[in-house]
Amino acid sequence: MSETLILSANPAHDARASLVQSLVAQSPALIAIRGNDGTYLYANESFAQLLNLPAESLPGRHEDDVLHTAGAPRALRIGNSAATEVTHSEEEAIVGLRARRFLITRFPLRAGDSEVIASGMIATEIGTRTGSLPNPAEYAEARHAELLHALEQMERIAYTDRLTGAWNRRHLEDAALLEMSRAERHGHAVSLLVLDVDHFKEINDQLGHAVGDYVLVELVRRIRSGIRRADTITRWGGEEFVVLAPDTALREAKQLAHKLCARVEEAHLSSARPVTISVGVAEYHCGEGFEHWLARADRAMYRAKNTGRNRVVADPYSAYASDGTRLASSPVELVWRESYRSGNERVDHQHRQLFKHANRLLQAVIAHAPRAEVLEAMEVLVEDITTHFTEEERLHAAIGYPDREAHAAEHGHLLALANDLFERARLDAELPIAEVFQFLAYDIVAQHLVGADRQYFPYLETPPASTST
Repeated sequence: MSETLILSANPAHDARASLVQSLVAQSPALIAIRGNDGTYLYANESFAQLLNLPAESLPGRHEDDVLHTAGAPRALRIGNSAATEVTHSEEEAIVGLRARRFLITRFPLRAGDSEVIASGMIATEIGTRTGSLPNPAEYAEARHAELLHALEQMERIAYTDRLTGAWNRRHLEDAALLEMSRAERHGHAVSLLVLDVDHFKEINDQLGHAVGDYVLVELVRRIRSGIRRADTITRWGGEEFVVLAPDTALREAKQLAHKLCARVEEAHLSSARPVTISVGVAEYHCGEGFEHWLARADRAMYRAKNTGRNRVVADPYSAYASDGTRLASSPVELVWRESYRSGNERVDHQHRQLFKHANRLLQAVIAHAPRAEVLEAMEVLVEDITTHFTEEERLHAAIGYPDREAHAAEHGHLLALANDLFERARLDAELPIAEVFQFLAYDIVAQHLVGADRQYFPYLETPPASTST
């Protein structure tokens, strides 16, 4: 079966996938798959032989045309491509001059988002009217079970990293979207842990890629044994992995991250040098996209690396208090209004994110959160303000905004205030709430995002899709 049909399986899985494909191709059962437009995508040799046609001639031809031309029994139609359920039936067809009976399974093939992209059929002959096989129904059911298991294995291969056996990006994205939906609908907490092997390049360079591969395989085995069955580990790329932890708020996710750090360090994955990991943690914030959630965890991981490695750093946002109770909305918060919209999707998205991050800092200060949590919230906000201002200045140049120099000077002034506030937060035990609110609500929001920024909105019109701010 071609890789396109195996739900876009990665060619890197070819060693295992080819074994399953060989089984399907050489099976005596009749196997065929057709797209939603009615054309065959695949047919194995047994199916083609029954039609007295070469197997390679079937892909791309319409099912109605093939069955009519070959004079084949209508029972071998795959049927409605929009079907969403697996069905089983026993059907009789006249092939040549004989009446033959088949046990037929028809099934949908889905994309990662559950959309039906094709339909398939497995037909196993169970004899003629006179009965030519002993226990034909049991025989056919056993063969069906083998083939359906093979299809399941092929789908698993499509979701699995070849080297480590961890899930791949595609599986994580699908699983994360499901957990995000649960969080939105039922209020369940869910967290991401981004793990990166410290100094992995040195392991490869000094000890060789074979040792590096061994470290990654053993790392996954060690982590998998330290998480729950409901949790999943994904190889995101290179030496970076992601753990998805359903029903886990930030506090519990941090505890899990510390546990995994210790398990990896204690495992002595390489006798030649210590192997450790740095971990970033982020709890899902209802309403944000998967990419933003992952980016928060990724930024936290890089802060862990930049502050010494072999440690855990968490994004400060959490919807839960330390005792596990869900936090109520803060009585003081900055509210985004539709009247603040610029009409540019990217600008509006970044402005809304700045509102969210400002509110996280306000919540931490008002709740007298631990100093480390306030500093984390402040650091995230300063990073995002810096990024936003830099990209906004590029946009001003692209659209020819005439007051861009004055606007850039205002950016510099606000960044100086933000960095001063951050530095004082590092030195002082507690920040005055009134001063934090003055900076966020008046300087950043009222004066700049809602005030000065509105001056360039008329120049936006419809900027190119690639422009970012």
